[in-house]
Amino acid sequence: QEGHNTSRGQEAFWRLSRIQFAYDTSERTYFKDAVSPGKHMASSHRLSALVTPAGKSYECQAQQTISLISSDHQKFVQLLLSEVRIQPFDITADFVFSEEHKCPVDQREQLEETLPLILGLILGLVIVITLCVYHIHHKLTANQVQIPRDRSQYKHMG
Repeated sequence: QEGHNTSRGQEAFWRLSRIQFAYDTSERTYFKDAVSPGKHMASSHRLSALVTPAGKSYECQAQQTISLISSDHQKFVQLLLSEVRIQPFDITADFVFSEEHKCPVDQREQLEETLPLILGLILGLVIVITLCVYHIHHKLTANQVQIPRDRSQYKHMG
């Protein structure tokens, strides 16, 4: 695993640029009926994952998939990550993370949770304001004489 400090304009950030994953398919607990049992290696090519501003920890509850290619280029390996919290650098103490930077998927899910609440509150407020305006208008116009607009309602004079 390797992280790079690069910068976009003024802001520095960390990212995971390469992964090498060693696995043993002869381990029957995880690899049942493996076609070619033995030790294998898979790695990433041109990876840019877990991007985090410098000085912050990376946190993502959602499941992420990182695709790797085996060393013999015959197999594709998928690394599934979920509930990840990483502090790549600037560690001040053991098991103490700096302020977290949430992944885009978690940020989107948080917005999807709060947006209906906000819209519901706005709709409720609009309904209350409409009822108040109607009530005030009704009170102001209740004592005024209503003049019929069509002549059929007038009494015959005569």
